[in-house]
Amino acid sequence: MKSTILSILFLGAILLGSTAHADLCKSVTELVRPVTPGIENDEKLYEELFSDATYQGDRRWNGIILQCNRQRDTKGDEVLKITGSAAGNGETEVLKAADLDPKVIRGHYDFVGLPIGSLLGFKYVYMLSKEDGVWTMIIPYKPLFNELVEGRVDFDPSHAEQLYDASQVSDPSDNVQVFALNSDAKPISSTLCSTSTYFPGDAGKYDDKQLHRRDPENKFISHGLIEYRYEKDGDTFTGCRVKKNIDLYWRWDGGRNQAVKVTPQGWILDNFVRTSEAYWSIPGIFRLKLLLEGHNDASFPQSTRNLFQKGDHLTVRFATKFLRAHFNQMYKSNVFQPNNFSTMTIDGSYWHEVGHAFGLDDEYGFVEDEGKKSCKNTRFTGLYDTLSYQMCDGGATEKRTIYQYIAVSRYLTKQQECNHDNDCGAGRFCNAGLDLKKNQCMAKKADDETCDIAGGDHQCKSGYCKLSRCYTPNSVPMGETCYLNDACKEGKCSSLDGTKGTCVCQADADCGLGKYCNAGLDITKNSCVVLKENNETCDIAGGGHQCKSGFCKFSRCYTPNSVDMSDTCYNDDACKEGKCSAVDGAKGTCVCKEDSDCGAGKWCDAGFDTKVNACRPKLDKGEKCGSVGTFGNDHKCKSGNCSGAPNYKCK
Repeated sequence: MKSTILSILFLGAILLGSTAHADLCKSVTELVRPVTPGIENDEKLYEELFSDATYQGDRRWNGIILQCNRQRDTKGDEVLKITGSAAGNGETEVLKAADLDPKVIRGHYDFVGLPIGSLLGFKYVYMLSKEDGVWTMIIPYKPLFNELVEGRVDFDPSHAEQLYDASQVSDPSDNVQVFALNSDAKPISSTLCSTSTYFPGDAGKYDDKQLHRRDPENKFISHGLIEYRYEKDGDTFTGCRVKKNIDLYWRWDGGRNQAVKVTPQGWILDNFVRTSEAYWSIPGIFRLKLLLEGHNDASFPQSTRNLFQKGDHLTVRFATKFLRAHFNQMYKSNVFQPNNFSTMTIDGSYWHEVGHAFGLDDEYGFVEDEGKKSCKNTRFTGLYDTLSYQMCDGGATEKRTIYQYIAVSRYLTKQQECNHDNDCGAGRFCNAGLDLKKNQCMAKKADDETCDIAGGDHQCKSGYCKLSRCYTPNSVPMGETCYLNDACKEGKCSSLDGTKGTCVCQADADCGLGKYCNAGLDITKNSCVVLKENNETCDIAGGGHQCKSGFCKFSRCYTPNSVDMSDTCYNDDACKEGKCSAVDGAKGTCVCKEDSDCGAGKWCDAGFDTKVNACRPKLDKGEKCGSVGTFGNDHKCKSGNCSGAPNYKCK
């Protein structure tokens, strides 16, 4: 505890007493070759993912930056185990995907070389996603204004040059948003801030004080020019103070005489967003978005805002003062510097400080700008263009994608994104484990993907998990892949539950109504087949179960006593009357050869062509039963007597 308190006091003294910076890691001065083999692999992956050489800078310097940032990042070891392994590591393929779901990244980086995860580690929180090969990074902020001079906003001179008061514009004629600047319009740096106006009763209070003896708030000045020096003979810093409730007009394009109405505090926040996003974004590669709670958050989808938890937003306080420690700024408010920004903070400082929100450390000297661990040391500047790197030289206009790579490579880490499924969006579940810090929202799994053997239902799109496999009950057609009997629409899985198989049947009972199991020697090819109609083929032995009728004879399905005279048959049993005209098993028709082939009260009308023989009802008395020259017609009559030539009739 004592060492921690001393460390806090030490850091506070450093941060409040000089410019805040952390310098490079110790290993860069200890190793003959400061880049390890793992970092070299890490670097190769960077060059593959961010292949545009315009933004790559110096390869060896990138390796040094990677090494120091990985060492000082709570997620650094986890990332390097993947990115630093030999080429071909499957996990790195995730980063190469054209599209990636949104994922919130949380971690801390060690600012001054103290142990990783100490109380002095500074957090980073951002959301990453990827669409059509372009990364999007969203950093959540909670902006506050600390009106150390109540009701006032201070502007840096470079910003005051872009702003005009109402006397310098004309009302719009056809566009309620855009105002025309007067031909001789002058910015507020030349109008409102050409002189200083004191609060009532405070006039002259700075007359006998040199600039370095003024309070950094310039609290006696109501509006207009404010001034300050950090040392007696140091540079003079100036600002332009206005009332926060006045209307100002921003000339967004210096080449045009047009302006839009803004509020002072609104412009400060808009400019923070605008300039930071413009610097860190690279068309077709990377897009930065800043989400400011209570300011522009409504422009982000609710689904995006829901991904961030309470406490994720980085608090930034914009104060009306010249900041302490030679206008030192920090990327977020903290115990040592609650007012981390001034409303006079310049664009280049925003670029650098937002870099810290990426989870990036400083590269310049902690105590000495050109110390042996500083990027500005001649040992490095003689070999590399270090001053073109933002985290070495704050405000550098060049862009170096090694920084974006460090940020996006953390997509590979396990993150605490949720405690329950409700914390995740539609189609996702909370993959909660014993280590709550690594809970992640993940896409729900498709059928046949693995799920937790106990309580894994919520991980599956279907809502069903059994024996570590997602499945939809009664969904898998016959012959397709299954891991469980319950998944098969018909039949059962050919393998043991939990192992890969196909939906097959082993018995007719495995099939639905109107079907039978077409089983063979190879069980994996068994399938449920629709029961067969009469006269369709069936197995010669035991084929009755294949037929709707339940009867199979001589390899043909049939229904006993069902086929009318002269209709198709394959066996005698099928005929309603008579017999089949063909040999059993061959195609024929139901016919008769003699009266005994017919039922009671009928006679066989036989001829030379037996295919047309038919059973006919016996004739009543008086009906014609024969003709001259015919014989043996008595059997046609019910009475058994056919006589009376030449017109034979039944008697």
